[in-house]
Amino acid sequence: MAKLLLWLMVHLAVLAGAFYLFVAWQLRLGLDSLLSGSAGERLKGVGERVAAELLQAPRPEWPEIIDRHAGDLGLDAGLLVGAGPDPWIGSMEVQVPPNVDQRIKGFRRPEQRPPRGRDGLEAPPGPGGMPRERGRPSPGPPGEPPFPEEAGPAGRDVRPSVQPVFLLRGDGGQGYWAGIDLPLFQPRRGQPLHGLLVLHSPDLSAGGLFFDLKPWILGGLAVLGISLVLWAPFFIGITRYVSRLSQATERIADGKFSVDLGATRLDELGHLGASIESMAARLERLVLGQKRFLGDVAHELCSPLARIQTGLGVLEYGLPDSQKERLASIEEDVGELSRLVSEVLAFTKASTAPAAVKLEAVELRALIEAAVARECPGQALQWDVASDLAVKADRNLLSRAVANVLRNARRHGGEGCKVEIAAAKQGGMVELRIADDGPGVGPADLPRLFEPFYRPDAARTREAGGSGLGLAIVRSAVESFGGSVVAGSNAPRGLRLVFHLPAADLLDK
Repeated sequence: MAKLLLWLMVHLAVLAGAFYLFVAWQLRLGLDSLLSGSAGERLKGVGERVAAELLQAPRPEWPEIIDRHAGDLGLDAGLLVGAGPDPWIGSMEVQVPPNVDQRIKGFRRPEQRPPRGRDGLEAPPGPGGMPRERGRPSPGPPGEPPFPEEAGPAGRDVRPSVQPVFLLRGDGGQGYWAGIDLPLFQPRRGQPLHGLLVLHSPDLSAGGLFFDLKPWILGGLAVLGISLVLWAPFFIGITRYVSRLSQATERIADGKFSVDLGATRLDELGHLGASIESMAARLERLVLGQKRFLGDVAHELCSPLARIQTGLGVLEYGLPDSQKERLASIEEDVGELSRLVSEVLAFTKASTAPAAVKLEAVELRALIEAAVARECPGQALQWDVASDLAVKADRNLLSRAVANVLRNARRHGGEGCKVEIAAAKQGGMVELRIADDGPGVGPADLPRLFEPFYRPDAARTREAGGSGLGLAIVRSAVESFGGSVVAGSNAPRGLRLVFHLPAADLLDK
């Protein structure tokens, strides 16, 4: 799951990086293309406001108007004035980079439009070959507006308009520059007067005038959001299913083969899940079959062993004293075999016959006291179990499980081994801890302690190691009534077993 999440983050980071590189490339190579969008509209709006004031004010007041608008915008601004092919007149307070100066000088001002008569037709040329407007004397009455309204054949307004003409980055990192053409005066004869409003900003944004980064950021976030929305169901579906697969395999490793992944997928993960369910079912049949076989064999051995024990008891009365020692050795072996068969039957009972498990409210302290008195009388014990603590379990199976743990502690730790027993309620469960200060078990052996017939290397003898079924019976018994048990090392030495048992109320007893 962590790797899938990391892969998704890398995918989103790649998208964000690609978007950033695209924006950076677009801004470096084609700033003029922004003039056809919202940046051009913003610059045109600024130019129209400035031009409107300039047309209504005497020329000596123009620098003051330009400075006021520049202050409002937070930019450096200058107005260059020119007519026809003549050079621009004016200057900027900041140094103009060579590439910007070249764009200014290369800008061709719109040519003079031939004057038209009142009927919309082109006027005949006047003296000297200059065009003359029909129906109006030349040079026109005083007070004529800078750009009189003239209509074309279709009645359209053909007055010159404000137009942004360039937007570029200055060479050598000298900021960003924009130029706006301002038509200022249209005489009846001669070249029209134009102004070039030049704006300079140290950054591309220019307060949102040159480039508004917000829409780009929103666009990038939208791309990432859409990508995340499209990937989220796929990512969540995979992680959830992989998590279920992981939990299922852990259950199988713990010997719990009832696996139901609860989802139908048609991809490779679905095939894997179906294979795991099929494998779990086959393993369950195999393990249960082995346990049933083991239980059946143990059950069939009970009758012959009982007859052998009876026969040995009868034979004892007819043997001389010199032979009784050999008979006692045989009786010991038969007794050991009988105990082994009994343990095998106890191990297979809970897992192969769940209907035989009888759940009831069991007073925990009384059950432990009885097991202690039976398995390790006189041994040093430390108690911390409340008298009113009860668990919901099968009394016989729980008693056998506790007795097996205490028997192991006495067998491996000796009579001087100290045993600590503590129990406490935690939510709907009761945690029971049984720890000793015996020789303990190595870390490599801890995960396998509950395997049937497994004995650590230090205890692979019949006298010291037993049959290897004691702790297997403990886990099988505890799990039969919904509990669990884990083993761990007890600091500074020894073994600690922790039971988690379903809590019960003594009133249910």
